[in-house]
Amino acid sequence: MTLAGCEYTEDDLIGTAVRCVSGTSRQKTPRWVLMMDAFVCGSGVAQALCRRYGLDPDEGLRK
Repeated sequence: MTLAGCEYTEDDLIGTAVRCVSGTSRQKTPRWVLMMDAFVCGSGVAQALCRRYGLDPDEGLRK
């Protein structure tokens, strides 16, 4: 697809969104929980997205 004159694939866009997810507090939150909030999906899909893009779903992220 073309956005603002640049060519992107859906995989590129989703991968960028997955890598940009970050914590919202000082306490560590597992990446898969943050993915559930960002993509409005269940835990299984959130963990699968993390693995699909080479990220550890259980990694704790903070602000």
